[in-house]
Amino acid sequence: MCKDRIEKAAISVKGVKYASWDIPSGQLRLVYNGLKTNLDAIEKQIAASGHDSERHKATAEIYEQLPACCKYVRKGEEPKPGQMTKH
Repeated sequence: MCKDRIEKAAISVKGVKYASWDIPSGQLRLVYNGLKTNLDAIEKQIAASGHDSERHKATAEIYEQLPACCKYVRKGEEPKPGQMTKH
């Protein structure tokens, strides 16, 4: 679920040709046209889908709508019982 959501959010940005999120490493591989978009725009779209990035944090309202399996410990917060500490 999370992988698909993150990849779809990235691909939805005009100029992004390829997006693949590696779950174990938490790394997103992208191929995009730098004349049409940039990393900041891609990260904003991913945050709009509910997932934080290094520079952009999803709103609490959107994050709370994620399925329980996609919720993670956010920077500056303490883990809740049973919550994943890393994707």
